[in-house]
Formats: sequence, structure tokens, C-alpha cells
Amino acid sequence: MEETGRTGRYEKRVLFLTFLTFFFLLILSGTSTEAAQERDSQTQTSTSAQTQEELEQELLSEMDLAEIEQAVDGLLESTDFSFTEMLERLMSGEEDLSADTLGALIGKILTGTMEGQKKILVQLIVLVLACAFLSNLSGLFSEGQLWETSFYVVYLLVFVLLVGAFQSVSQNLTATIQGLVELMKVLTPAYYLTVAAANGASTAEMFYQIVLVVIGVVEGLMVTVILPATHIYVLLAMINHLSKEEFLSHMTELLETGIEWALKTSLGILVGLQIVRSLIAPALDAFRRTLLGRTAGAIPGVGNAVNAVTEMVIGSAVLIRNCFGVTAILVLVLAGLYPVLELLVTGLAYRVLAAFSQPVCDKRICNCLATVGKGYGLLLKVLLTVEMLFLLTIAILAGSFS
Repeated sequence: MEETGRTGRYEKRVLFLTFLTFFFLLILSGTSTEAAQERDSQTQTSTSAQTQEELEQELLSEMDLAEIEQAVDGLLESTDFSFTEMLERLMSGEEDLSADTLGALIGKILTGTMEGQKKILVQLIVLVLACAFLSNLSGLFSEGQLWETSFYVVYLLVFVLLVGAFQSVSQNLTATIQGLVELMKVLTPAYYLTVAAANGASTAEMFYQIVLVVIGVVEGLMVTVILPATHIYVLLAMINHLSKEEFLSHMTELLETGIEWALKTSLGILVGLQIVRSLIAPALDAFRRTLLGRTAGAIPGVGNAVNAVTEMVIGSAVLIRNCFGVTAILVLVLAGLYPVLELLVTGLAYRVLAAFSQPVCDKRICNCLATVGKGYGLLLKVLLTVEMLFLLTIAILAGSFS
């Protein structure tokens, strides 16, 4: 009996040790399985990242960035901005432009603007003081014709200075707008590819049509009609202020109203067209993509792989599209920064000069200066309208749809 009890206790110990050993082996095997799965997951993640990077490089190689670089160099010749480098930095998640860099650029532009206009402003101040001096001496002249002749001489000099400065700034603005148009022409094919890969053919076709319409409006309306109308407005307004009685005031008001209405109407129509079209085409592409994804996912064995590859390609295309759009927006903003600040500072300077010269100078000289300042304001509105049209064309697609 005692032997039987010992045998039973021994068997129980053996069973307990066997169970304990099996339990530890089970834990170890589970741990090794989890480690293997984790290694496999890390391997798959690194492989997926490498594959996605290869896809991004392949999509970038399909776009012709050389022409874009040439257009950007023509617009931003005073800076060392590179379209390709900025695009790669954005795709890698680096910072695009720091506040210090942007502040230094704005300071440089303001300094250059004041240097360019300082000579003309000094000459105008001298002429305004001469007009004020002659005005105070007008009571000493025995005949009024001598004062009128002196005034017309001063006014003619002011007229020549203002027209020459306005013509120079207007020519620079025309060159800037034409440079923006050329930039959009070379940006469109490359951006079309990214939109087609990220969104679909309908959205890409919609974008291409809208860009053609916007370029046509800018070239046909802004450059051909609005800018010459602004020149005519300034000339008529200066001629109107030549005499004491205004005889062209209603004509100048009509021109000013027509220019402002044309700018607002073109901006409203084109932006509304883009918004309406952008609500339809991406929805159609999303429906087609969902239908194809569901169909491919239903295929046994390869459905999940097809969906994974499709999502990877679309994700890479969306990244390139958004980074490309942001880079294009940066170029447009930097290209318009100098003329915007130049027009703003120059127009404000003429208005300030008119305000300070009003108490001591003839009102016709003051009105002439204020009118030219208003003409610079119209040029600024033209440039801002062109910038808004191009920026919204890119931004609506770059930021609204994924």
C-alpha cells in the first residue's frame, strides 16, 4: 500500500512537471511567433515604404520639370528658388519657407521699390514746392496770364514725370502677368498627370479646361483690354485736371467703374465655374474608383492585393499632386510679391504726397497726384485678380479632394 501511494505521488509529480514544461514551451513558442510576426510586419512596412518611394520617383520622372524650372527662373531671377528642390522638400515633410526668410525677402523688395521711386518722388516734391512758391507770388503779378503760364509749365513737367513712371510700372506689370501665363502653360501638363493619377480622368479634364479658360481670360481681357483701359483712364484724368473746370470727369468715372466691374465679374464667373465643376467631376471619378475597387476586391485570391496596390499608387499620386500644387502656389505668390508691394507702396506714396501738398499747392496738381495714385490702385487690382484666378485654380484641386 505504501509503495502504491509513493507511485501515485510520483506519477502526480511527473504529470505536474510535464504540464508545467508544456506550458512554458507554449509561452516560448507564442513569444517567438509574435517576434516573427513583428519582424515580418517590419519587413513588409519597409518594403511598402520603399515601393511607395519608387512609385513617387516614377511619377515624378513622367513630368517634365525642366521647362517649369526655366519659367520659374524667368519669374524669380533675383532669388535662388528651385521648383524641383522645393517639391522634394515638401514630399519629404521638410519646412517650405520660414518666417525669417519671408520677412527678409519682403524687406529686400520694399527697399528695392523705394530706391526705384525715390528719384521720381524727390523731383515731384521739388515741383510741388515750386508750384506752391509761384502760387504765393501770383498776387504780385500784374497779369494773370503770367501765373497761368508758370502753372502750365510746372503741370507739364509733373505730367511727363507721372506718365513716364506709370508707363514703366505698367510695362513691368504686363511682363509679370505674361510670365505668370507662361508658367501656367508649362505647369498645366505636369499637374494634369498628377490630377489624373490622384483623382481621375474627369477631374483632370475639368482642370485642363478651366486652366485654358483662365489663361484665355487673362490674355484676352486683362492684358489686351483692362491694362490699356487703365492707361486711358489715367491720361484722361490728368488731362481733365489741366483746366479749372472738369470736362472729362464723367468719362473717367465711367472707365473706372467699367474696369472694376470687369475685374469683379470675371473673378466671380470663373471662380463659380470652378466650384460648380469641382463638385461634379471628382464625384464621378470617386464613383468609378469605388466601382472598380469593389469589382477587383471580389476576385478570389488577388482582390486584396489589387486593392492594396491601387491604394498605394493613389496615395503616392495624391501626395505628389498636393506637394506640386503647394509648390506652384509658392511660386505664384513669390512672383507676384514684388509687383504687389511696388504698386502698393508707389500708389500710397503718391496719395500721401497729394494729401500733404493740398494746403500749399494748386488743387489741380493735388488732384493729378491723387489720380495717378488711384491708377496704381487699379493696376494692383488687375494683378490681384490674375493671382487669385491662378491660385484658386490650383488650390481648389490641391486641397479639396483626396
